Amino acid sequence: MRYVSLAGGAPKVSVLGMGCAAMMGSSGRRESVTALNAAYDAGITFFDTARSYGYGACEGLLGEFCAGRRERITLCTKFGILPARQGWKQSVKPLARGAVKLVPGLRKAARKQAGRLHKGNQFSVSVLRRSLEKSLRELRTDYVDILLMHAAPLSVLAQEDLLLELERVVTEGKVRVAGISGEPEVIAATLANRPGVLQTAQFACDIANFGFLESIANQTAHSRTQPPMFMVANHPFGGSAGMGQTLHGIAALAGDLSLPQELRAKLDLADPQLLPEVVLNAILMGTGIDAVVPAMLQPRHLQSNCRALEDCRFTHAELAQLRHALAPVAH
Repeated sequence: MRYVSLAGGAPKVSVLGMGCAAMMGSSGRRESVTALNAAYDAGITFFDTARSYGYGACEGLLGEFCAGRRERITLCTKFGILPARQGWKQSVKPLARGAVKLVPGLRKAARKQAGRLHKGNQFSVSVLRRSLEKSLRELRTDYVDILLMHAAPLSVLAQEDLLLELERVVTEGKVRVAGISGEPEVIAATLANRPGVLQTAQFACDIANFGFLESIANQTAHSRTQPPMFMVANHPFGGSAGMGQTLHGIAALAGDLSLPQELRAKLDLADPQLLPEVVLNAILMGTGIDAVVPAMLQPRHLQSNCRALEDCRFTHAELAQLRHALAPVAH
């Protein structure tokens, strides 16, 4: 496992993080605990959660997991999306998970319904304070390494009271690094007009956003006034649709005679390791992205992703070629 540094005196951060969005939601307690332990044993120290994940129960599970390990773990949580109220929703979750397993076609409908149970765009000083204090209690810690505004709109960049409050929680030692998560246009605006308190950013990055990676790298390289932000990519495979789109693009490149034969020979679609090697390394190598956080609840996915970073068949120059060539395929 490779590791990078995070500002604020945090421990080294694994470049491959564990996305915890499904834990205590579509995935039950036993599966979630097994996945957390497997990730930690594989050298992963970066765990990404939010106040809203698992209907508000994910942080509590993660807090139990971190007992005795806290000083070796980087915790990222978020505020701005309020979780569904507990009670009967908690009691029916196991039934809902069972129904989805029996009828996989229900998964999309279940996600849509779950989305209706959350209340987003909650960016006020009072919500920040209440959410952070709740997160600290659930995570059983007196600080978090990273606190992000969750799925934030552009307007938060002009909320001076909120940005000042983020500075205060950092000064108080309750947060090591504050930042923002959102759509690429929000991240681009943050990089261009960067409030000093925002030291990290997270956004979804599958093949559709490969072109955005180049703009991040350029802005990072040309910034002389501030240190680079700690950049995190999530949802790198883009779900089943994104994976299909990426494989389709790779198949097209395998037959593209304008690419070097040596590179085309490496695009073996029969090799299940090809997809994670292309996606994860194209995101991390030469882009300014520090870490990537896929969901890896199944052991085979965890093992495959770790192996993709440990043993990549592509050179940095080849990854740059693939990233550039694949980006237009998405449009």
